[in-house]
Amino acid sequence: MPQKGGSVIGKILHLLREIRIHPAYLLIPISLSLLTAAFEGIGMGLLIPILNGFLQKSFAFILNAPFIGPLAQKLPPAFLQNDRLLFGVLLAGFIAVFIIKNIFRYLSVVSVGFFAERSLHHLRKALFGKYLSFGKLFFDRTNVGHHTTLLSEFSFQALRPLQTIDSFINSLFSLVVYLTVLLLISWKLTLIALPLFVLLHFAIRTMILTIKSHSQQLMLRGSELGKKSVEILSTIPLVKSYRTEHQEQRQYAQISNEKAVLDFRVRTLQALILPLQEIITLLVASTIFIGAIVWFGREQIASAPALVVYFYIVLNASSKFGTLSGFRGTLAVASGPLNEVLTVFAEQGKFFVRGGSSIFPGLTSSIEFCNLSFGYLEEREVLKDISFTIKRGQMVAIVGPTGAGKSTLINLLMRYYDCPPDSIRINGTDVRSFTLDSYLKHIALVSQDTLLIHDSLRNNIAYGFKEVSDAAVREAVERARLSEFVANLPQGLDTFIGDRGVKLSGGEKQRVSIARALLKQSEILILDEATSSLDSRTEKLIQEAIDEAIHDRTAIVIAHRLSTIQHADRIVTMENGRIAEEGTLQELLDRKGLFYALWEEQKF
Repeated sequence: MPQKGGSVIGKILHLLREIRIHPAYLLIPISLSLLTAAFEGIGMGLLIPILNGFLQKSFAFILNAPFIGPLAQKLPPAFLQNDRLLFGVLLAGFIAVFIIKNIFRYLSVVSVGFFAERSLHHLRKALFGKYLSFGKLFFDRTNVGHHTTLLSEFSFQALRPLQTIDSFINSLFSLVVYLTVLLLISWKLTLIALPLFVLLHFAIRTMILTIKSHSQQLMLRGSELGKKSVEILSTIPLVKSYRTEHQEQRQYAQISNEKAVLDFRVRTLQALILPLQEIITLLVASTIFIGAIVWFGREQIASAPALVVYFYIVLNASSKFGTLSGFRGTLAVASGPLNEVLTVFAEQGKFFVRGGSSIFPGLTSSIEFCNLSFGYLEEREVLKDISFTIKRGQMVAIVGPTGAGKSTLINLLMRYYDCPPDSIRINGTDVRSFTLDSYLKHIALVSQDTLLIHDSLRNNIAYGFKEVSDAAVREAVERARLSEFVANLPQGLDTFIGDRGVKLSGGEKQRVSIARALLKQSEILILDEATSSLDSRTEKLIQEAIDEAIHDRTAIVIAHRLSTIQHADRIVTMENGRIAEEGTLQELLDRKGLFYALWEEQKF
């Protein structure tokens, strides 16, 4: 878990480094914002001589004015002797400065928008890649609804400050320019006006802290809403069969209402920032001007046009200060989602299953389980001191009561979970030393939990293959006894099978999984209850396909239907995470132990 302390900006910069986005790219919008602020200051400065000229009914004074005088003296003599032309030059200069300022402002907004969107894209991509790298145990202990919300919602909220950072940068630079102009107009009045912004800071600080605390609660409610959505929509048959629609609706509505209330509170506080700072600005600025004029006298402060410009700049500065305060509010809202996003990049608790550096050459001798002990939780072992050998080319069946640890054994062999060192050896080498790509290339699994995606039947069978011929797919379909089924589909292999294969029966799903395994043509074939979802006729067809598939291959079969493993070379019987007995079918029947009891139970 990342530390909860530290500034939000610091965490955003850390997150950008995690997704390999260098913060130096922000120099482009920063430079453009600096130019925008500079030209805005120049425009403010030009307002004073324009107003002075109107009040004095002459613009001749600009020739001796600071900053603008040396530039004016370079004009042709005809301009210097004509007030209208001088006014035209000042007005044209003001308009040109205003246009240039807005061009730079537009370019700053566009550059920040591009940076923010690309950063969000890279963040989503990095988060998804991180999730794919985590071990299965991480997903066993967390909720997929939370991860979905994090990918779609929290990632956007975490980088939300980048969407408005151009306004923050522009306001920050503008305030520096404003302060410079204010000091040039009247340093005495500026010293009096500065406390205004200190007052604004403390007035808004309490709201920012409240928003930040609400942000964490919003993150939790958003996560709960995502969890509930995915959980219920993925278990609709359960909800329908137990008629809990109204109950689930009430629970969902309650969570949604709590989130809506928090959202409203945050929006209310954020919306209060701007009017509050404007009211404070107006009241305090008015008091400052009245007090300053009474104290110093108008002549000691500045000319009347300069005072008008000064007042205008103070109001603008207050607006810019409000933008800074609004950005602080945005940072506060982002703090909760940002903390949650950063947890994904932390290494702790992800249960990585990392491969080694050796290339797996294929099974040449045997698979050995050597005193293997394993538990999903540290305090509870599922497998206890498992030791047996599977020789190359053998068909070995693993049987036992539910909960004996059979599927866990397969999960470790498939490297879904990390096993203890030297507890599983292949060809006499620790399985952990092989790269995952080279190792899993040689293993195909047909699981009792058939995993299908919302795509065509063809793409489900050919899942994981970059290139595969149509002939190879059709051969796998035929060997899996799916040819007749495919022939009756409206678009054949191009028919979409629905979310998680909802348009297929249990037996059809299982045969798709078998076709996928057959297409892989791996030398090690694992069948985990491969016929558990099939009727007697379909089971017979599939058993024929399996018998053909395991020919000249090393096969590991987990089965509840013991009749399907009569031709196994060896049978390993498990109970309570241990090996109870092993041997051939006849040896185990003659021993009249656990396997014999299971066999007798299934006779009828």
